[in-house]
Amino acid sequence: MRLNKSHGPKTQRTWWSPKRASILLVQAGLLTTSAISTPSVLADWSAFRGDGSASAAVGPATLKVEESGNLAWKTDMPGRSVASPIVVGDLVITTSSAGPDGGHLYITAVDLNSGDVRWEQSFRATGRPFCHPTSANAAPTPVSDGKRVVAFFSSNDLACLSIEGDLLWYRGLGHDHPKAGNDVGMAASPVIAENAVIVQVECKGDSFAAGIHLADGTTLWEQQRNRDSNWASPLPITRSDGSTEVVMPSGQDVVAVDPRTGDVRWKLDEGRATVSSPSLSGSYLMLPGNDLLVMRTDQSGTAPKEVWRNNRFSPRNATVASNGQTLYALKGSVLIAGTMADGERKWQHRLPDFGGGWATPVVAADRIYVFDQAGNGAIIADRDDRAETVAQVELGEPVLASPALADGKLIVRSDRSLYCFQ
Repeated sequence: MRLNKSHGPKTQRTWWSPKRASILLVQAGLLTTSAISTPSVLADWSAFRGDGSASAAVGPATLKVEESGNLAWKTDMPGRSVASPIVVGDLVITTSSAGPDGGHLYITAVDLNSGDVRWEQSFRATGRPFCHPTSANAAPTPVSDGKRVVAFFSSNDLACLSIEGDLLWYRGLGHDHPKAGNDVGMAASPVIAENAVIVQVECKGDSFAAGIHLADGTTLWEQQRNRDSNWASPLPITRSDGSTEVVMPSGQDVVAVDPRTGDVRWKLDEGRATVSSPSLSGSYLMLPGNDLLVMRTDQSGTAPKEVWRNNRFSPRNATVASNGQTLYALKGSVLIAGTMADGERKWQHRLPDFGGGWATPVVAADRIYVFDQAGNGAIIADRDDRAETVAQVELGEPVLASPALADGKLIVRSDRSLYCFQ
């Protein structure tokens, strides 16, 4: 393992001049927090898809499209990534991997307002770093509890740092699981629940899930998982009695476990998607698969109850997003909106000049921000009974990571750079 902590700017500060069209201005204003615990735009975006809904705000908002462009900063990264950035306070935290085999690992914290690098740690992978050329060893999204940052890599290297960038502990999980991995790389993001870091590592070799103590990196529990390829991420949910469960999907079943012990709370004997992940909107749990299965989690002590299912909203690669009342599913170049409560379709909108995408759309009030694999972005306005593309942009760099929304800013990670629009 190699450790390095460096400081200093790596920022390219330019005023954005888009190639084809105007680019978005996300301007925070009159934002309200909903009764279903979706965070406001000022809240941290501390995990994959923020709170699990990929939504930054519900309720009235002021969102503008600025003709002159509004790139606040662009910062070059030390390597490639397909992992989403997270935002904790005034820090944007992102991971990268570099080197001929992707074995050089980086965790970088960038100032949210200036784009300057505040700190950066580098390590050498201890596990298998190999992955598909379009992916990267830096594929899982990091997670934070506000005091610590936990970064996981496809090589099954797990690092915990303080929010100031000091290394607290490091685990090479591949030492105990040398056959954990596959030729295209792993991608499931870790989650934090009840002071435990939950990792889900499923493949045709050594397949397992584990709970790691957040404070010291010791193993709390471990369980064998289905030996099949799976890139979907686990999801914490909170029940009405305040208890927390971590939902782990696979192609064979869905299980929810106690994050402290790994004990199974409930199980769904039905395989779901292995690329797109479960998402949460208030008490609605959305489980993608051949159809989208929506369940209610508000009754404690029992398995969630099915509300509806519909194959119209089954996504391809991206996870389903929701602003509380409406869900948004991306199917290739088509974005579909439906009502959260009953699954009725509101509209279907073809995205102009849009190719296949892996990045989950993110939502702020009635605006949806979408990027395809080539780096083409679009802002879609939800007009209730129809959708309208109100802005487009070409970044000119591949984007496979889901964006982050925080403090009125949109953070986009391309394979080599970090962008902030405000």
